[in-house]
Amino acid sequence: MLNHAARLIIRGFEILIVACLAIMGILVFGNVVLRYAFNSGIAISEELSRLLFVWLIFMGAVLASARRIHIGFDTLQQAVGPRVRRALVVFTGALILAGCGIFIVGGWRQTLINLGNTYPVLGISYAWLYGTALVFGVALIFPVCHNIYRALIGIDDGLTEDLADRIGERADRIEGDEAALKGDRP
Repeated sequence: MLNHAARLIIRGFEILIVACLAIMGILVFGNVVLRYAFNSGIAISEELSRLLFVWLIFMGAVLASARRIHIGFDTLQQAVGPRVRRALVVFTGALILAGCGIFIVGGWRQTLINLGNTYPVLGISYAWLYGTALVFGVALIFPVCHNIYRALIGIDDGLTEDLADRIGERADRIEGDEAALKGDRP
């Protein structure tokens, strides 16, 4: 049940990220075409694109953390045994949770401060911008706590797996599937 809920939340983040990217692309491309071809433009393009970009970055960071595909330095983790590796995961998780607390408190304060301030063209509150820190801080707690829990109970698979190894394995699988498909054809 909990895994199903986590998958739904991750899927929701993926859909929101794709929507943000699509809207940004349409707005920016449309604005460029309108400016150069028709000497016109979309008034909300710059402000909305900037706002969507901020949301996209923070949601992407949460998604990367949930999938354990964040870029990291793993030289120390590769040099130590599994127990120390799990201890490092717990330690870095605790540091990230402290950072989440800072994002939550700071995001909440900035959101409250900027409730009355509005974007000049969009007309919406700047709280939508600063609220990303609040959402990010809360959302990041869950994958970090999940990684800490896995490390504490002794599950070591995938906690510190190298992203390059994952990409290589997936590429080998795709090549194998392509070779199998070509071998099936006459």
